[in-house]
Amino acid sequence: MLINDTDALRWLVCVVISLCLPFPMQKTGLLFSFVFVLISARPKQRKFLFFWLSSVLVILFWQLKPPPALTPPRISGTVSAVSANSFILENPQGRFQVISENRPGLDDQVEVEGESSAFEENYSFYGFDAKAWSLREKLNGRMFAKTVKIVSAGKTPRAFLYRRIEAIRDPAARALAGKLILGVNEEEGGLAILLRCGFQVSVLIQGLGMICGWFWTDRSVRRIRLGTVLGIAAILHFPYPLVRLVLSEGFRLNPHRDKIETFKTKWLLLALLAPRRVATASFLLPFAFALLAMFPARSAPRTARFTLSWTMQSFLFHAVNPMMVLGMRVLRWGLALCTLGSLAGLVFTPFMSFSVSLAGLLDQVLGWGGELPGQLSWLIVILAGVAGAFPKRVRMILFGGLIGIWTLLGWWHPWASLTLIDVGQGDSILIRLPYNQGNLLIDTGKPAALDQVEAMLQGEGVRRLDALILTHEDDDHSGNKVALIEAYQPAQVIETMTEPLTLHGLTIFNLNPDSETRQGNEGSLVLLLRMQDLTMILSGDAPAEIEQKILDQIPGLRADIVKLGHHGSRTSSCARWLQTLRPIVALNSSGRNNRYQHPHPEVVQRLEDCRIGMFDTKQEGDIRIVMTPICNFLFTARRGFAIIG
Repeated sequence: MLINDTDALRWLVCVVISLCLPFPMQKTGLLFSFVFVLISARPKQRKFLFFWLSSVLVILFWQLKPPPALTPPRISGTVSAVSANSFILENPQGRFQVISENRPGLDDQVEVEGESSAFEENYSFYGFDAKAWSLREKLNGRMFAKTVKIVSAGKTPRAFLYRRIEAIRDPAARALAGKLILGVNEEEGGLAILLRCGFQVSVLIQGLGMICGWFWTDRSVRRIRLGTVLGIAAILHFPYPLVRLVLSEGFRLNPHRDKIETFKTKWLLLALLAPRRVATASFLLPFAFALLAMFPARSAPRTARFTLSWTMQSFLFHAVNPMMVLGMRVLRWGLALCTLGSLAGLVFTPFMSFSVSLAGLLDQVLGWGGELPGQLSWLIVILAGVAGAFPKRVRMILFGGLIGIWTLLGWWHPWASLTLIDVGQGDSILIRLPYNQGNLLIDTGKPAALDQVEAMLQGEGVRRLDALILTHEDDDHSGNKVALIEAYQPAQVIETMTEPLTLHGLTIFNLNPDSETRQGNEGSLVLLLRMQDLTMILSGDAPAEIEQKILDQIPGLRADIVKLGHHGSRTSSCARWLQTLRPIVALNSSGRNNRYQHPHPEVVQRLEDCRIGMFDTKQEGDIRIVMTPICNFLFTARRGFAIIG
C-alpha cells in the first residue's frame, strides 16, 4: 500500500492511538509506540523519531500541569462560548464554565457571582466525564451563578452575528441558525456530530472553489479558498475545526509538496495544538477519512469507507446511526446548504424557512435507520472482513445482510449480564438476557442520575424494557420512574411482588416476607435470581431485621453474589447474613463523598472477617458481571477485573 512503507505515517498513527487510550494508559501507549517505531524504522528514516519524541514531551508536559484551583466567588471577563444552560467566561486568570439560565451574548463583558464547584471524574462505561471535558477545553474552574451582570455588549463581528440570530422570532429557526453559524446549543448526536467536525464549512469552501474555477486559474482559486477560510475563522475566533481547515488550505497552496509529508505535518500540528482533542469527533472523524484517502482508489472500496465510519461512531458515541454511515456525503452537502440558507436568511427571511425545512428533512432521514448499539464496532470490522472476501458486486449486499441477521437474532449480545450502574447514592441495576431476549431494570436512581441511567441503556442498545422493578418508593431508588416508563415503555412495572417473576427463562423471587405489610426500608424487595450458574441476592434497602427473618425462613440460603443492603449501611448486611450466604463477591452502590460514610467501616470489617471481596461504585464506577458458558467475568469502569466461579 502507499502508506505502509512510510515510517512517519506509522509513527503518527501510533501517537493518535496512544492519545485515544484512557488517561492512565496514555503514557504506556506512547512508550510502546515509540519502541515499535524505533524497531521497525529503517536507519535513514529514524530522523522522524526526533519529531515523535518532541511531540510526546510536549503532550506529557501539557497533561502533567497541576489541577486548577477552585473558582473565586466573583469573576469577570469576556463570554467566549455559549450553550443552552451555561457559558464560558475568559479573563487573564483562565477559562471558566458558568452554569446559568441567564445567557449573555457572545463577546459580552460580564460580572458573575456564585458558588464554585469542582469538575468530577465520571467512572462510567458510557457516561459523560466532566473532568475530561474540562481538561480538553482548558477550563480552570466551574461556577454556579447566582447573579450575572452584563457590563458591556460585545462589539466584534461574531457578537453582531449572535445578536442578529437572537433577534429571529421563530424559535426553531433561531436555534438552527445558532447551531449552524456559531455552534451554539450543540448536542452530541445526529447532525451535531458533523457540525462539530466543521464538515459544513469544508463543503461550502469546496463549492466555492468549484465556482471560482470557472473564472480563475487553479493558483488563484487556492488563494481565494485560503482567504475565505481565514476570514471565517477570524470572525468565529478560530474554533478547532476551522484551524484544521486553515491548515488544509494552507498546504494546498503548494500542490507539488509530498502528499505523505503534508499529511504528517498537518495532523502533527493539530495533535500538538490540542492533545486532549485527539480522542474527540472533531479530530478523529476527519483524521480517519483523510487517512483512508491516502490509499490508492482501488484499495479503498465503499465497504472500507462504511466500515471506518461505523467504527468511528462506535468509538465516539453510545450508538451507531446507519443512515449517517450510508449517506455521509449527502448529509454533508445538506448541512452546507442549510448553513448557506441560514446565512442568507439573516438578510432575506424566506431563506431561513428553506433552511429549517431542509434540516427537518435531514433529521427525518437520520431517523429512518434507527440506532444500533455502539458495541457493534468490532463486529462490523469482522463482518466487513468476511464480506471483503467476496466479489465487489455482492460485498455491500452481503455486508448489510450479515448485519441484519446478526441484529435480528441478537448475536451481538450472546451472554447474560448484570450491570450495577453508578448513580451515586442510589440504586439502579440493568439485567440483560442472552441473545437480547429480555432487558430488565431494577430501580432507577434519584432524578439527578437520570443521565447516567439513560447513557447505560442507550449504550447497550436497549430501546424497550421488558420489566421495571422498583424495590421501594424512596427517591434514590424510584426517582426516575415516570421518565423511564415514558421513554422505554416497560411491559411490566412491578412495585410489589407476591409471585415469582418469570422472564424468558429467568425467574426472580422476592424473599422479604414483610414487603406487602410494611413501608420504607422494611418493606423493600429482596430479590433472588439465578443466571447461568450464579445465584445473586439484591437486597434493596432491607435492614438487618429483615435479613434475620429471611434466614429464619430459609436457613440454608446461599448466594454467589450479594448486593449490600442500604448502600453499605451498618444497619444492614449483618454478620449472620454474610456468614450464612458466604458469597464470593459483594457489590455496593454508594456515592462519592457521601455524608453517611457508606459503606460503613463496620460493614467493611464484617466483609473482611468473612473473607468476602467487595466492589463499590464509589471507587469503581459502573460494575458489570458477564456470564459466559466457560466462566463469569466481572469488569468495572475503572478497569477492575475478576473471574467469578
